[in-house]
Parts: sequence; C-alpha cells; structure tokens
Amino acid sequence: MTTTRRKRPEAEGRAETTGGCLSAALGGAAGLGSWAVAAPRRWPGEFETSPNWSVLYLDFPAMVLLGIALPLLAWTVAARTTSSPALRAGAVLLTTTLFVAAALGWYAPARTATPL
Repeated sequence: MTTTRRKRPEAEGRAETTGGCLSAALGGAAGLGSWAVAAPRRWPGEFETSPNWSVLYLDFPAMVLLGIALPLLAWTVAARTTSSPALRAGAVLLTTTLFVAAALGWYAPARTATPL
C-alpha cells in the first residue's frame, strides 16, 4: 500500500508569510537606499542656503513606505495567481528594480539648459 504525502498547510502558510516578510524587507531597504543616495543632493536649500526639511519629513517616509508596499503588493498578486516560488521571487525583484530605477530617475539632478 502506498500513501501519498500531502504538504502540510502550516508549512505552506509559513512559506507565504516568510516570502512576504522578505519582500517587504527588501523593498524597505531599496527605498532607504534610493533615498540615501539622493538625499545629500537635495538637502541644501534653494533659498538663502537653508536646509530643505521636506527631504526628511516627506521624501524619507514616502520612499521607505513605497519601497515596502510595492514589492509586498507584487508578492501578494503573484502568490494568488501562481504557485511557482521562482515566479513570485521574479515578480518581487522586477518590481523592486523598477521602483529603484524610478526613484533614482526622479531624484536625478536637473540638466542645465544650454542657450541656443
């Protein structure tokens, strides 16, 4: 008599939770890193050399929270649509890469206009 082993639902639930936590941690680190790269360029103020405080109270939380939310959303959508862990991880990595590229593109220094 042969028996088939079934996956334990507890182990599957822990894997989902662990993957979600890892994707949130990766996204938070990516958000913090993309903010930290651009913050020194944006910190000095434009008006009378005062510091630009919005870099701390607006840009920092926005980058970290978006960095956490986007990969976590990608993980959730991928977990509900596919059963392959590789596709889930790929979705998280792709989303995180696009987020970092968009954040660094947003923070890119403005090009100086050359007169014609």
